[in-house]
Amino acid sequence: MAICGRIFPLRITVQRGDMEAQDKQFRSEDVLYEIKRSFRSRKIVDVEEEQLKIVIFGAGGNNYAFYGSNVLEILSGREIFPVPFLPDHIPGLINVRGDIESAIDICRFLGGQSTKQGKGMIVMIQHESFRSGVMVDSVEDVLDVPVGSIKPTLPTLTGVLRDLVTGSVELPDQTVPILDIKKLASMATP
Repeated sequence: MAICGRIFPLRITVQRGDMEAQDKQFRSEDVLYEIKRSFRSRKIVDVEEEQLKIVIFGAGGNNYAFYGSNVLEILSGREIFPVPFLPDHIPGLINVRGDIESAIDICRFLGGQSTKQGKGMIVMIQHESFRSGVMVDSVEDVLDVPVGSIKPTLPTLTGVLRDLVTGSVELPDQTVPILDIKKLASMATP
């Protein structure tokens, strides 16, 4: 008899009456014992893949993501105080509980139309000594994704986005590029 890929020898009896019933019981017990022993001998390894938190946001009609480890907080639209002679993608400064931070318009930085000031949200990001607010249209989701689900940069990307994307994550309905905060810091600051 084969169970779980093993062959179990069964006793064949020629006795009658009570001995046959008793022998069937012993055979059943032997089979159950072998099955239990087989399961106990298996090593079950429960490997949980490392998870990374990502923050998915909408900007200019597209979705992008930041690694959650770089996101400090998400703020509702704030007043942006203009500063002359800054690049177009830095419309000014914001006040975050007494700290003055720059605001980066990610849509403008990627070559699109400017984010509507006061209408969207600001994602506060930090990498080493760089800290800034990124103006986005909306925050779509915060997800934990397996490290293995992050794919290399899409070869179809062009322009600034090609240099800024560090990878992408495949979601059921879309592929979301993940932006590199370190690259954003070096490319966005004057």
